[in-house]
Amino acid sequence: MDIHQDAVSDVNPSLRILAVALSFGLATAAGNWFNPDAGRVLVFWPCNGMLVAYLLTRPAREWSKSLAGALLANFAAQSFFTGEPLDALLLALCNLVEVGVASVLVRRALRRHRYLASRGMILEVLLNAIILAPLAGISVAAVSMEWVHRVSLRQTFHARFPADAVGMALMVPVTLAVMHQDGRRLVHKNKLNKTLGVFFLVFVFTCLVFGQVHYFLLFLLFPVLMIVLFEAGAVAAFLVLTEIFIVGAQFTTHSRGPFWLPKGATFDGSILRLQVYVFGIMISLIPVAIIRESQRQLRSSLREGLKRYRLLADNSRDIVLLSNLEGRRLYVSPAVTDLLGWLPEEWNNQTSTDLMHPCDVAPFRRMLNEMLHGHDRRTFCYRTRHKNGNYVHMEASVRVLLDEVSGQPTAFVANVRDVSQRVDAERKLSLAYEQMQEQAQRDGLTGLANRRRFDEALDAEWRRGRRTGRNLALIMVDVDNFKRLNDSFGHRAGDCCLQAIAACLRMTTRRPSDVVARYGGEEFAMLLPDVEIATALVMAEALCMKVGEQRIDAGVGRDLTLTVSVGVAAQIPDTNFRADVLVEAADRALYAAKQAGRNCVVTGTAMEEPASTPYHVH
Repeated sequence: MDIHQDAVSDVNPSLRILAVALSFGLATAAGNWFNPDAGRVLVFWPCNGMLVAYLLTRPAREWSKSLAGALLANFAAQSFFTGEPLDALLLALCNLVEVGVASVLVRRALRRHRYLASRGMILEVLLNAIILAPLAGISVAAVSMEWVHRVSLRQTFHARFPADAVGMALMVPVTLAVMHQDGRRLVHKNKLNKTLGVFFLVFVFTCLVFGQVHYFLLFLLFPVLMIVLFEAGAVAAFLVLTEIFIVGAQFTTHSRGPFWLPKGATFDGSILRLQVYVFGIMISLIPVAIIRESQRQLRSSLREGLKRYRLLADNSRDIVLLSNLEGRRLYVSPAVTDLLGWLPEEWNNQTSTDLMHPCDVAPFRRMLNEMLHGHDRRTFCYRTRHKNGNYVHMEASVRVLLDEVSGQPTAFVANVRDVSQRVDAERKLSLAYEQMQEQAQRDGLTGLANRRRFDEALDAEWRRGRRTGRNLALIMVDVDNFKRLNDSFGHRAGDCCLQAIAACLRMTTRRPSDVVARYGGEEFAMLLPDVEIATALVMAEALCMKVGEQRIDAGVGRDLTLTVSVGVAAQIPDTNFRADVLVEAADRALYAAKQAGRNCVVTGTAMEEPASTPYHVH
């Protein structure tokens, strides 16, 4: 909790001093009402801590007037309750000394520590305000009481010091909290019902603990305080602790509660145990409150940094995102509206994968996990849904934010831009490259695979056959008397004939794995994986018949007919030979078909002469 000197409204100074005097007088009256038996130890003295808290919020130049007004009000209230003006004056002076010492020492500490809940500030408050200042005030009271009433120093310290120390310990932070925005936040209209509910439940619970003398149930109060601390903050926890002390003190002064359980318990002993218990609980809460306050300061620093970051992010054409380690967005820049059609508030508090294409979610999560284990920067391309329902290609440059102290990751920050045009250009470039590759492997006249594509397929199928042990068949086809046809009717007619032969070859094969190629000139090849020689022979014979049945309109005034010679070879690829042996066998068979009179099919075997009698197609 940060202490500012403008914590109190800047009203008329005279009215403010009068209000302070009246408040201090009422607090003194409340303290005397709370401690009605002057012959016993004091249970709780709250007014000094309240005045110290007020002075800490005002400039030092105003202290003298405020202390003077408080001294007069304290004297009046003490006189009313004690009926002894001298005693009232001495007690007022003691309170004035205690308040003055505590205010000066704590103010000096505040110059070194900005936050009241910081570790160093807590330690100095414990030493100065809760120990040294009450000791100074009680010392003056003890000397005065011994001089006026012959009351021993020990008796005065025993009766007043614990009550003053507990009053300082509780009322300084509680009063500051009430005056500070942290306290006002508890009574905001959105939280008032919750705050009243918490105080009511704690009141009931405290009454159950202190309203009986059969069971020692004090251990149940600490978890309640811890819950309040974590759920509502340190301010609420100290207010609840004050409530527990006040309620518990009322029961204890009426011989009820767990401090009357020990055999032979006395009033003084029970009150002292209550004071020590509350003081111990407060000391136990302080470390937790310090940790929680450190976390709050860290969050506050993060928010301040976020404000500065937003100034740049809001004016960026890229989408700027800030998310926690779980991927939930904490901030989205306005550019998300221009790029994706969403409003920033529609993206806030969603996870980064909510609108992401399902196929990109798993790689994205793997990337975040890798970044948490040492990769502080990454670039990730993914698809996200536009508000119109379409998916848009985005590129995110993601960076891990590290804690300045621990060096551990605390958040992710990302710059996200639309890369749809780039992705589209890359896709078109890739398609053009594939088309170019396709064209480079296709024969321009017939549309069949060219010699280069055939050689690549033959090599791949030969290696595959080595692994699988399956046959590989090859059919070599040559157009009969093609040179004479070209010489007689021209190259245009020859091209038409080659295109017709290519169409017959396509109709002969049906499987995607078969490769039909223009081997060169008027020569064609059919590569048939996993085909036996007998099947290849049937296909070759069917091809010859199909070609012979063609009536080709080559634009020469009459239809042309053609025949082909075919060589067939098949074998299981052998590691001892290259794929060339299959081509040589089919080529020898083709040559044999030519020698046998053309328009026939001849089969051959690798490294052998043609193995079958020519089959003429009629």
